[in-house]
Amino acid sequence: MAPVRESTYFPPLDKCLEGRHQLLSWKTTYAGLKQLETGAVSESLEKHLTDLRTVELLKQSLSPSLPSTAQTKATFETKTSAINVVPSARGRYDIKQIQEDSLWLSAAAKIDEVSALRIVILEWQTRPAAQLQSSLVTDAPPPGRSFNGSISQSAFSASRTLLRSRTLPTESTTPDYSQSVDARRDRLLDIYLAECRYRLEVCRFLVFTALCATGDGKTVSSHQNATIPEWVESVGHDIFTAWDIHGVARVTGKNIFLSAIDELRSRIKDLEDGCDWFRDRDQQEPVQAVWCEGQVLEILAVMETMLIMFGALTSLSRSDVIKSWFKLMSDYSFFEIFEPPFQELYDTHEWQLQSLTSLISLAILKLPTALHMLESLSASTGSTGESSGGAAYLLNLGVCHEVSEILVNAGSGCLRIASPAVLAWSIILQTLREQAFQYRETRENPQWITSDDGSGIASAPDTENPDPSLTRDALRRQSSTSSDTPQQQTYLELLLDMTMLVDVDGDPVAFLARAAVDGTRVLDIVASLSVGFCTTFGADLKGKSGMKMRHVLLDLIKASLDLIQYQPDLLRATWAVLGASESYWDLLDRPLGFRDAEPAGIFLENKTFMDKLFNEALHRFPYETLPFLRFCRALAICFADQGEEGMPAIWPILAHISTLTCALPMGFTAYELVRDDDEESTSLQLTNNLDLFDQNKISHPRFQKRSKPDGTLVTTESMKLRQIPRGATGKVLSESKPLVVYWTHSYSPLAYSGMLLQSASSEDLMMGNGPNKSGSIPELVPEIIDLLSVTLLTAIKGASAPKAPMSALEVTQGILDTASEGLDSGQDIISVVFDIFERELSRQAKSTEEISLGILVRCVQFTHVLLQVMPDRVWPFLGRSALLGVKDNNSQLSAVLASTETIKGKYEFLNGCVHLFESLVEDAITHAVIRRSQAKTVGRFAASQPVGAGVSQVVMQKVSLSFLRIMLDVYQSISTWSFVLTGQRYEVNARLSTVFHRLITCCFGVEDQPVPSQKLSASLMPAVEHLTDVFLSSGGSEMTSAYLTSILQEGVAPTPVLEPRHITYWLQQTIATLRFISALLRLNTMLDYPRSVLDEHMLRSVSLITRIYTIDPMFRQPVIELLDVLVQNASLAEGQPASLLGHMPEEVAKRFIDVLSLIDEPLRDRHLSIAIWKFLSDVVSKRQQWLAILVLTGEAPRKILKRKASDTNVGTRSDSLLKIALDRLSNIGRMPPQTASALLEFIALAADSWPWISAIVEGHPHFLTAITDYIGQVETMSNTTQNRSSQAGTEYYKIQMSSYITEILAMYTHFARQNGNTAYAKDLLPNLSYITATAVVSPTFNASLHSNLRQNFASRFENCTLATFKRTSLKPPLLGDSFYYDLDIAGQMLRLDSSWTGRNEDGFAAELARANVNLSVVEAQISLFHSWKVLAVELSKSLKTDSEFQKTMAEVAMDCLRTNAQNCLPEKIFERLTQSRADLAFTLLQTLIEVRSSRPEVKSVLFTAWDAMRAHGTDLALVLDGDGATYCRTLLKILCLCIQAQVFSCTSQDSTSHNKNRPNDPATKPSAANATLITILEILHVTVAHGFRSLTTLLHSSPDRVVPSDFALLAAILRTSFLVPGLERHTTALLSTFADAQTSRYAATLLSWSDQLATNRDPIYGELSINFLLEMSSMHALAESLAIEGILNHISNTNLIKFLRTSKGLGPFDQPVRMYNIWVRGILPLLLNLLHAVGASLAAEIALYLNQFRGQIARANAAFTYYGTVNGTEGYLTLSTVSEAQTLAVLTAILDTYREAGPSAGVVSSEIVETGWDRTRVREDVESWLQRRGVLRERIVPVGDREEGWARMKPRSDTGSSNRLEEKVVEEMGALLMLLGGKED
Repeated sequence: MAPVRESTYFPPLDKCLEGRHQLLSWKTTYAGLKQLETGAVSESLEKHLTDLRTVELLKQSLSPSLPSTAQTKATFETKTSAINVVPSARGRYDIKQIQEDSLWLSAAAKIDEVSALRIVILEWQTRPAAQLQSSLVTDAPPPGRSFNGSISQSAFSASRTLLRSRTLPTESTTPDYSQSVDARRDRLLDIYLAECRYRLEVCRFLVFTALCATGDGKTVSSHQNATIPEWVESVGHDIFTAWDIHGVARVTGKNIFLSAIDELRSRIKDLEDGCDWFRDRDQQEPVQAVWCEGQVLEILAVMETMLIMFGALTSLSRSDVIKSWFKLMSDYSFFEIFEPPFQELYDTHEWQLQSLTSLISLAILKLPTALHMLESLSASTGSTGESSGGAAYLLNLGVCHEVSEILVNAGSGCLRIASPAVLAWSIILQTLREQAFQYRETRENPQWITSDDGSGIASAPDTENPDPSLTRDALRRQSSTSSDTPQQQTYLELLLDMTMLVDVDGDPVAFLARAAVDGTRVLDIVASLSVGFCTTFGADLKGKSGMKMRHVLLDLIKASLDLIQYQPDLLRATWAVLGASESYWDLLDRPLGFRDAEPAGIFLENKTFMDKLFNEALHRFPYETLPFLRFCRALAICFADQGEEGMPAIWPILAHISTLTCALPMGFTAYELVRDDDEESTSLQLTNNLDLFDQNKISHPRFQKRSKPDGTLVTTESMKLRQIPRGATGKVLSESKPLVVYWTHSYSPLAYSGMLLQSASSEDLMMGNGPNKSGSIPELVPEIIDLLSVTLLTAIKGASAPKAPMSALEVTQGILDTASEGLDSGQDIISVVFDIFERELSRQAKSTEEISLGILVRCVQFTHVLLQVMPDRVWPFLGRSALLGVKDNNSQLSAVLASTETIKGKYEFLNGCVHLFESLVEDAITHAVIRRSQAKTVGRFAASQPVGAGVSQVVMQKVSLSFLRIMLDVYQSISTWSFVLTGQRYEVNARLSTVFHRLITCCFGVEDQPVPSQKLSASLMPAVEHLTDVFLSSGGSEMTSAYLTSILQEGVAPTPVLEPRHITYWLQQTIATLRFISALLRLNTMLDYPRSVLDEHMLRSVSLITRIYTIDPMFRQPVIELLDVLVQNASLAEGQPASLLGHMPEEVAKRFIDVLSLIDEPLRDRHLSIAIWKFLSDVVSKRQQWLAILVLTGEAPRKILKRKASDTNVGTRSDSLLKIALDRLSNIGRMPPQTASALLEFIALAADSWPWISAIVEGHPHFLTAITDYIGQVETMSNTTQNRSSQAGTEYYKIQMSSYITEILAMYTHFARQNGNTAYAKDLLPNLSYITATAVVSPTFNASLHSNLRQNFASRFENCTLATFKRTSLKPPLLGDSFYYDLDIAGQMLRLDSSWTGRNEDGFAAELARANVNLSVVEAQISLFHSWKVLAVELSKSLKTDSEFQKTMAEVAMDCLRTNAQNCLPEKIFERLTQSRADLAFTLLQTLIEVRSSRPEVKSVLFTAWDAMRAHGTDLALVLDGDGATYCRTLLKILCLCIQAQVFSCTSQDSTSHNKNRPNDPATKPSAANATLITILEILHVTVAHGFRSLTTLLHSSPDRVVPSDFALLAAILRTSFLVPGLERHTTALLSTFADAQTSRYAATLLSWSDQLATNRDPIYGELSINFLLEMSSMHALAESLAIEGILNHISNTNLIKFLRTSKGLGPFDQPVRMYNIWVRGILPLLLNLLHAVGASLAAEIALYLNQFRGQIARANAAFTYYGTVNGTEGYLTLSTVSEAQTLAVLTAILDTYREAGPSAGVVSSEIVETGWDRTRVREDVESWLQRRGVLRERIVPVGDREEGWARMKPRSDTGSSNRLEEKVVEEMGALLMLLGGKED
């Protein structure tokens, strides 16, 4: 049996209190659901809402709260018992206090104890956030206004965080909720009320989402919101199904509507009675106000849910529901006369409450369903008794009678809220009466069955009569009891009788209709509801909620068309319901045109609407112009289903109609009467053309040349717009003068409207054909432009559909061409609108006319929509327009703002200009690549340019800069302006902050190009540079930074009364500002600017920023990113960085860390979690010491210092973030890789910066085991996965995790070794197989992918390279598909090109993503190698004597070198990696040589190292002259170590590793020893002999490319090679090698140049050349060869040797010091080696050569002379002085021996001259020094770093020496004394 899943709604209490589970409040749940609309993903939210207990509570949300029972009390006691909750030893929580608060809340709120306990736990868990906010103070919200007019509408319907009206305590009096009972229980009240309300909100959201997805529960809609996860719809469907709105709910056994109405009544009664929670308090008013407001909000939430359910109801409402609802409404007068406590709070929500009341009262009647039922009941007889409560209300006589009485009373009282229901009920009664009358008449008068027309239906009354009483009185029937008919009455007749029995004078039906239409002006109420509530508060799911509400109103208008004639009030109401009240900007931001959702779509599909409203307006056009234009505008938001591809549904009518209505000009007689016998009206026929414009104006010059913009003459079609031709017929509609005639005439209404606009663009041209009932042309201008804009917008959206047959340009061009037909003077509709724009700009700056301002707003909208398809028309226009004043710096935009909008407090024009500025920036970014590619397109025969390509960059720069300057002025001064709607300011700030951020991101986020004019975004660079100058200048204005801070302050405390959409703008304003500030600060660092005023100001505001974190979940990530930037910028300071903790009170910092310790709980936002851990990583690693201590320990540093060592009860509320990270990583295998990687980075950086962290890591019971096991279980990626980077998925994060784990293990291993624990390193080895196998291999860089991508990209996009989209340091990259190339910015700039997406999602977007993924893998692999390098070195220190690990080290070194040898990747990044691998190999080999490892694997490294050297290049001159010089030198060092490893083995052994690594044919395979010697000989030949020659040549040609250590390395390799056993057997090869390379000659040559290469008189190359000759002479064969070549003669003629010969003697203290070294360590040993190798035959030459240095010999004789007093450097001894004497002693001894042997030795004694060295004197002096050890100790002087180190070291043995240097000097002097024939003491 499967285990039962633990409830996430309220898990065991210990989990909640210990921080293992964070409860999700209903408020947070609702906020999470709203974030889902933006595409967010939350697994915890899904688990919470799919939990059985959660779903059960949601199903009961419209039912009363369950009271306390014995069972709930027992459950409560069990949950809080000591066996389940252990009291906190650290004082984190008080279980007794929790129990007391729970019982109190249960009793006060009358809920069960478990529910109360959950609320108490919620309060405890969210207490730090509340304390962090407790210093905020807000004013009470202003009261609302009346029902009509401008209404103050509350944000509480959608707000998450608005503050209560009572004053909160200041920071100095922050309440301690754990100690203050009153403060704590105040919070419990807040949370309880919020939980009650938001549970209803969550329920409403879920149910409405499900209904939208399933078509109100009937059919699946093809237009469901794809961003909402399916599980949301599933949960909502479960709740909706359980409610069973047509029957009885499963949970309660009661109809859900009845339950909801009962809940409303209960809450209203509670609201009247008041709150009794704190009656014992002295001051109850604040608490009472909060409680009352909570009740009102719950009432609103219940009513919103009811309205949704009534919309989903497919049948007629139940009679008991109708009765209950209208009884409630009657009791409270439909909330129109309602006076609860705290009237000012109620006023805030009054409009919303009344609107919902009105809509529900209308929706509950189900008007269309009721009318349909009446028609179906027309022939039935029915029962005369009362039906059950579950039956339809029309089947219950008593209920219908009660409803009639209630609505008649509402009509009598002129209750406007009830007027829609009153009108609907009058329509129902009218239909009922008609059906009953018709049936009765047909029954009582059979002769009426057949009417005159034979249709079988009696003639309907005249419904055109505006007075219902005149047409209905004759139909009012008498009581059935007075009827004489013997037939049984039908049910309809009985029903009619009951509904008519009301106390009213006259006809009840007529009374209701008059009361609604005339008394309360129901049509105005419908318009107000549609505009002020449905649009404003129906923002859920992108406006679908408001559309559903408007459907109800549309049904009412449709049913009333028989009752209310065509009139202005009806038209205004219809336009409002259709959505004409929605501005162009509202339509821009949401999907348009779906006929199953838009009221306009329903209107278009309904014949009644079209016939009685639209066609009527059409028939009156253009005599009555406004109605038709507004209908077209309202319907233009719908797409055509078929036919007109991509066009709005209204397009066929706009393009062509066949009727025209106009008034004949006064005096016009060119017509004749045509009498038609079948027609009642008078018909006319024209006998001459009828001009539609005044004939007197036709001669105006603008009309004389009738041509289109392309130069063609005006066609006959365009002439139809100017006149009605002779012979046209029409009907006279009005015979009063002037005649109004309805003509049959074909033309385009849109083209006609275009002509009206052209007339408006000229002040002297006015419409001429009689009066126009719709007003003057200036009144029509904004309507026509608005129609054009919306039509174009809909067409563009239609063309953007995936399978649209036409492009947006083609569709819009067709519309514009039609609108331009008939225009004069070469104009088109665009130039006409632009002319009007310019004229109105100059006029509005001088006046404040409302119409003129409206025209400006519409012109801006037209410019905005035109920019999307014709930017080449918009940019030049703005460049010459007075709007920006580019030419004369006189902006009319600023003038209009100053003279009009700032005075009125309404900013529609500003809002439009901000939208336009946004779109201009978007256009510049989107078309940047196209414009650069087309910049060089020339020639008259060139192909047509794409959209937006033909715009001058200079114009764009000027326009964008001018616009930016104006917008910056607005941005900086808007806080001082007055606003009627504060939300407008939020919107402007939000949009400007967003576009500023976008400018910085797109211009500096990619393309690290230092020359602005060469950037892809060059057209925006002047504007961006001005933006950065304003905000980032070191002497910038404090006011600018202060304004940004003031915006952030509004993020903490917004204006309390806002519309829901303004709440969205408030959220966006704060988020956008935070991101804008972060971008500015990052840019300041990237550009290497001095520290800005903004940076300092943000540091001072850090307390405010931390508080913003707690306000709304959407603020958290931007806040964390800003704080992270502040930390990073502070770390760049040269001195001590600014401390974040120092800029906020300690208590604020502690509370912030407590809040931050929740990480991403409870919604578990992965992106937020990663951002938090990244911020914490920077805190602990970037010198934020005090804050880091708080993060790592959970305690403030001062408290740690004050706390006694014995005090273990520290009283911290939550675990430290370090412990949280360790705890979470203990389950690393079950964590998302990206999150785990962020946590591991935090641990790694913490351990690296704070060494004591390793002790905490060691003390954790599970962490080390978890990460060690994880690294041991990770499998190597297969070659398939490696090569196909697109399939790598998140493998790069697993590799990155391995990297961080390796780094952590390295630091812990170091810690363990320092504490004497080497066992851990030994135990770690078995788990490192994955690391050792993968860390040093070559990264899986897909060279072909990147190469092909570069080539393809360059061939597709001219003048634009792939490097253009390389990320800069502006935004830190994350591993993934946008790691290296910024995929977002690339998509914005390239999305217009079809190759970006490709046909099957295989375009450049996919290729860039694959390249980024591949580079992410490479980055992770490189990081893993560097971590392994650290760990390997650390392990080598702990386990260097371990034989098995020596094998591992050798294998790792071979792997490093083998990978380097095989690496063929050309990218620069791999050069650094190759060097790092070589460094690792060198370090490991050093360790192996240090311990003299005898492992055969160590010797085998030689062959791999030589392979790596050959792969890199063996010509040292070429290699060192390139970029690989450092790597070459490292390889030389490695070769030296490898050869040294061969010296340790005295016997040759076969090397299995060599056989493995250098496979050869077994038959020809040499032994290991021979292979080693052959390899060494090859190294000596290629690297040493020829390498020395190459180095010498390179030094002569390029001295800066060679360093002295290069020669020293070759000498070391030579010296070590000669020590390898067996090499002496290959003297022939060696002689040939050095002879071929002429090594000795080049060494002598180097010696001859060395004086010229000396730096600061330091002949270092002279010493190196002599030393190299010395190393060569150490092998007898080579020494003989040198002697034969006459090496002494070669070097004798060099300047350095001449200087030594001619000097009086250079000692160790003479300058240059190196000359003495050349003598002691070079010349003397060289002479000794030559003499030893050649023997007696060279003795004479050696003696003669040595005799040339008489000054040196004389100085050597006196070097050991004792001086009682020191004179300068005389009397001091050095170790080199003793060595010199030893060499001279040996040399002279050998020469003396040959001289004494004479002919017996084959020499002539006289030829061996005396050297002059006084052996006796030296021996006596040495004996004297050895007898004065105390004086000797004082006279020994260290020379060089090495000897200084010996001087500080202790002696090895107890010989009386004070240090190691003295010990060595004494030992060497003793040896010298023995050589001189004396006795050592």
